Formats: sequence, structure tokens, C-alpha cells
Amino acid sequence: MKLKYKFFIAFIITSFLILFLVVGVTQLTIKKNFIQFVNNTEFDKLTKMVVLLKQSYQQNDGWDDFRDSPAAWRDLLFQSRPEKMDPDHIPPLPFDHPQRKNEPPHLNPLSGPPSLEHPKPMDPNTLHSRLCLFDVDKQYVAGDNYQTQDKFDYQPLVFSNQIIGWLGLKNRPEMNKPLELEFLERQTNSFYTIGAGIIVLAIFISYIMSRHLLSPIRELVRGTKAMRNFDFNTTITVRSTDELGGLANDFNLMAQTLKQYETLRKNWISDISHELRTPVAVIRSKIEALQDGIRVMTPALLDSLHTDILGLGKLVNDLHLISLADSKNLPRDREPVNIFKLITRCLDTFLIRLERQQLTVQTDWEKESRVDIRGDTILLSRVFSNLIENSLRYTDSPGTLKFSHIIGGNRLILSVEDSTPGVPDNSLKCIFDRLYRVEQSRNRITGGSGLGLSIAKQIITHHKGTIEAFPSTLGGLKIKIELPLQET
Repeated sequence: MKLKYKFFIAFIITSFLILFLVVGVTQLTIKKNFIQFVNNTEFDKLTKMVVLLKQSYQQNDGWDDFRDSPAAWRDLLFQSRPEKMDPDHIPPLPFDHPQRKNEPPHLNPLSGPPSLEHPKPMDPNTLHSRLCLFDVDKQYVAGDNYQTQDKFDYQPLVFSNQIIGWLGLKNRPEMNKPLELEFLERQTNSFYTIGAGIIVLAIFISYIMSRHLLSPIRELVRGTKAMRNFDFNTTITVRSTDELGGLANDFNLMAQTLKQYETLRKNWISDISHELRTPVAVIRSKIEALQDGIRVMTPALLDSLHTDILGLGKLVNDLHLISLADSKNLPRDREPVNIFKLITRCLDTFLIRLERQQLTVQTDWEKESRVDIRGDTILLSRVFSNLIENSLRYTDSPGTLKFSHIIGGNRLILSVEDSTPGVPDNSLKCIFDRLYRVEQSRNRITGGSGLGLSIAKQIITHHKGTIEAFPSTLGGLKIKIELPLQET
């Protein structure tokens, strides 16, 4: 099943569950609260009943009259009843009414038939039929249809700031009046209508959301297929700012990075083949000249071939060192290294060439000075040898090669500067790139392979340091190296 269908189904199921839960809980809550509301509202209709009860309590000094005579309770109910009376039945007057005490029954048209029958039984669901009277301790006194298991809402009867009893209204478990049932039915129909509308809206929103959420994923799939075909110019457009939008931006950055690496890889292969082709072609031409008898083997020719072979070997070693650095396999043997002694040893190696080139070497430390860093002696020697070699190749004669240092905190800052010519500002950030030459037209005699500074950067980075290039105050190039000192 496709992801868009999974999203759509998940949204729909979630919407249905939420809808059923909300509608169900709301229905139950409304029904329960509505019954409670009706019960509380019915209490408001009993104002007259409360007044009559207080009067009866005052006249009879208690509730004994109602305990002894259920008819007295029914008479009180009909006196306080606000509802329309049954036309076939006229409620009798109270027992203490003058007409009832002093006049014959047949002369009193309101007293009913001569037998003084009690009122007809009331509907048990009407308001007055659900009323009961309780004493101060909520013990039953009077009331029709009373059951011990019934539940009541109580209203206190207060006389002279004291509770004299309780008027109880029996709770109805459910609605049974036409108006109440009609109200609940209208509410139920409204919920069904609202639910149907919500379902339709949920389906529409789920469809829109699934398309919206999957749009960046479709773009990512398209971009991935293009990347698989080595089309690194592809970009994906995602307008959202959420995690998927961030993923799309990361994908575009990855595509740009891969494009750069692909360009570097092609240039690297092209440059490597060129770097190897040139010395191989020179050596081959000399050997073929010997084979064809054009040239005669002489010691000078042998020295020339030997020099070519050494240069080719150095190039191969440089490439091998760079491959080790790329694969994080440079030697990890670290030991305390006196950096001043190491630089001095490297300068001694190039002493004859420096004198021949008429380059004056300046250092700002004493011969016996000592500053230790923790590193690999061979690799660090390679760094300073490459820097000295670089100055020998490109510094005008006579010239100056200057070494200076600063110690700040636990860091050693070394500066290697030479005299003219300088390096253009736009090339300062590129001279550490592999096979980069400031002058691409330089031949093999004056220019190197373009790997020296790249190797130096790899080694310094391997020692947790930094290396940067700046214009020199001497007119040439300044290389600034920062390395951590040996911890004591």
C-alpha cells in the first residue's frame, strides 16, 4: 500500500474515533445534566409549597399532622399545585378551613361530594407526586410513592433561622415528558447532522493533508532517482518550513556538495594523470632516444634519468600520503617534539640550496630554546620541508625566509614568511587545494606538483592545529600555523 493511502486512512480513522468519542460523551453528558437541570428547575416551582409547610409546622408545632394523616399531605399538595387541575376533580379545602369546619358539606360547593373523598391518585411522574417531606434528620414523614431506595434532591425548610425539615424531590432516571423528549430528540438529530458534516470535512482535510505531507517526499524521491543517475544538478523545491522542509534543504546542500566532489574528482583524476604523464613521457623519450641510438649513454644522462625517477617517486609518495589522510590512516604515534630543533634540522637539510638561492634565513629563537608539542616527527618534518621547498621555488633571489613564533595560552603560533613575489589575494584561500598552482602556466622546472601545501594542511589538521595563508610584510607569502603545546 502506498504511503499516501496509509496517511489518508490513518487520518480518517483518527477523525472517526475522535468524532464518536466526542459525540458519545457529549450525548451522555447532555442527557445527564439536562435531567439534573430539570430536577433543579422543578424546585423553583415549590415556593408556595415551602410557605404552606412552614405555616403548617408553626400551627401544629411539628410534622405530626402529616405523619398521622396522609390526607393532610394530599390536601397540601393540591393547595400548592401550579398545574392545571383535572376538571373532574376539585381539590378539597384544608381541614382547618372555616367552611369545612362550620358548614355542612352539601352547602359548600368547593368541598366536593358529601363523602369527602380524597383526591384521585396522581401520575407518579408529575412534580407533586415526587415530593416527600422529611424531618430534620432526613427521616421520612409524608409523601406518596416513597421507596427506601429512591434518591432525592433536598431543599431545607428554615424557620426562625433553624432547619425544621427537608423537602425532598425524587430524582427521575430519565426524561418522559413530551417536551423533554422532543428536546433530546432535536439535540440528537443536531449531533447526527454535525457528525455527518464533520465526517465529510475530515475526509476532505485528510485528502489535502496527505497530499501536502507527501509532496516533499515525492520531491525527495524524484531527486534521489536523479542522484542515482549522477545528475547532481538536480534540486528539489519544498516550501514548507517544518522537518520535511529542512530535509529538503539538506538534500539540496548534499546535491551541491556531491556536485563539488564530483567536479573535484574529475579534476583530480585529470590532474593526476597529467602529473604522472609528464615525468613518464620524459623518461620514456630519453630511453627511446638511447634505444634508437640518437643519444649515447653518459653519466650526465644517467643522472638526469635518476632525477626524473626520484621526482616521479616523490609524486607517488605524495599521492599515497594524501590518500592516507583522506582515509584517516595517518600515523598516530605521538611523542614530545621540540619544534625549534625540528625546524633547524629541516633548514640544515636545505642549507646548500638556500645559500645557492641567496635566501637569508631569520629565526626569533635562541639555539638552545625549547618549545615542545606532541606529534609525529616525520610528518611535521614533512610540513616544514614542504614550506621551505615552496619558498625555494618561488622566492626571487636574493631574498629572505623568516621564522617567528608567539606562545598564547596553551597554543604555539608559528609564522613562515618569505620575500617577493607575493600571491594574489584571490589565490590565498586556494593554495591549500590539491594540485592548485598560482600560475597554471609554470613548467616543471619552476613549479612543483601542487601537493605540498595540501599535504601540509592535512598533517597540521591531523595534529589538531590550523594553517592559513596571508600576505607577508616581506612582500611574499606568510603561512601561519597554530598547534597545541605539549601538556605538562
